[in-house]
Amino acid sequence: MPDDKKGFAVLLLRLFQSFSLDVVGGSLAMGVFATKVLGITANGWWWLVLALSVWAVYTGDHLLDGYQQKQWATMFRHRIHYRFRYFLIVLLILAAFTSVALVALFMERRILTGGIFLGLGVLIYLGLNYLGRKSGFYFHKEFFISLFYVSGIWLAPVIWYNKPLPGQVVAGMVVLFLLGWAEGLMMAYFEQRFDEDDHAQSFSTFYGLSATRKLAGLLMILAMLLSLALILSADSLNKAFYLLFVLSVLLFLLPAFPAFFKKNGYYRILGEFSFWIPFALLF
Repeated sequence: MPDDKKGFAVLLLRLFQSFSLDVVGGSLAMGVFATKVLGITANGWWWLVLALSVWAVYTGDHLLDGYQQKQWATMFRHRIHYRFRYFLIVLLILAAFTSVALVALFMERRILTGGIFLGLGVLIYLGLNYLGRKSGFYFHKEFFISLFYVSGIWLAPVIWYNKPLPGQVVAGMVVLFLLGWAEGLMMAYFEQRFDEDDHAQSFSTFYGLSATRKLAGLLMILAMLLSLALILSADSLNKAFYLLFVLSVLLFLLPAFPAFFKKNGYYRILGEFSFWIPFALLF
C-alpha cells in the first residue's frame, strides 16, 4: 500500500508538471513579486488572466512538440499532449479567448493593446520555432521563452504603476530574466538525450552539455551578483531582493550538482518550484 501511494503521488506530480501547472504557479508568484516591488494592488481578474495566458503559451509549445513526434515521443509530456491534443487545443482556445475577454471587459485599454502585441509575438515565436525544427535551424527558445515570460508578468503591473520605473525595479526584472533563461538552459541540459532521441532542438543539442552548463552557471552567477547589489543598495525592498538572491542560489545548485538532480527528475522539481519562492511576500 505505501508503494501504491508513492506511485500515485509521483504520477500526480508528473501530470502536474507535464501540463505546466508548476510553471503557472511560478508565474503567479512572480506576479506577487512584481506587485509588491512596485507597491500596487492588482486588478483581481489579472491573476486569472496571467495564469491562463502562461498556461496557453506553454501548452501551445508542448502541443507543437507532441504533434511533431506523435505517439513515438520519448518525453512523457509530449506523448500526453499528443494523445489528448484535441481536448487540449479546445482548452487552449478557450483559455486564450477568456484572457482577451477578461482584459477587454475589466482592464485598461493599454493592457489589452500590449497583451495583443505580446500575444502576436508569441505566435510568431511559435511559428518560427516550428519552422526551425523542420529546417534544422535553432531558434534559441530558452532565451525567448524567458523574455516572453518576464514581459507577460510585468506588462500590467508596469502599466498600473504609471510612472518611470526605479532602477532597482528594472534590475530586479533583469535578474528574473537571467534566472528564467538559465533555468531553461538547465532543463535543456538535463533533457538533451530525450531531445536527441526525438530529433528535437535545444541549446544543449546544438552547443553541447558543457557549453550549456557553463552558460547557465554564468547567468546564475550574474543574477546572484546583481541580487547582492540590490540588497546592498535597497531600503524598503530588501525582503523582495533577498528572495531574489535565495532564488539565484537555489537554481545555481542545478549546474553545481547536475548528477544529483538528474536522478528521478529532481532537476525539474527544483527548477520550477524555486520560482514559487516570492509567494513568501504574501506573509
